[in-house]
Amino acid sequence: MTPVPVTVTTRKPLTGAQRTYAEAKLTRLTRHTLLHDISMVIDHDNHSGKRCTVEVVVHLHHVRLVAHADGTTVQEAVDLAVDKADRQVLRRKDRVTHRKGHIGADGLAGGAIGETSPIGG
Repeated sequence: MTPVPVTVTTRKPLTGAQRTYAEAKLTRLTRHTLLHDISMVIDHDNHSGKRCTVEVVVHLHHVRLVAHADGTTVQEAVDLAVDKADRQVLRRKDRVTHRKGHIGADGLAGGAIGETSPIGG
């Protein structure tokens, strides 16, 4: 299995600890399903006490998921954005796997031999 490319982009310089923290949190998203790539954009201002904005973009199976979050610190914003992206990936995975085995176009449920039954009967 090849590692998922993870990109962290910042509009202003981050400390080494903040960048490492963001990369570690992004690798948490790879535990659910096969992802094509993950990118994060961090916009913050250390001097004025303004809010930090984080955007996480995840590409998987021809789908692009985007999660935005604001926080007072970089760690808080990263945590919120990764949590949102994590929920979106899980929801997408559940939606795709939940539909397998349901009633198809032919009106039969299941899919294995002996488990099929016509609708309404």
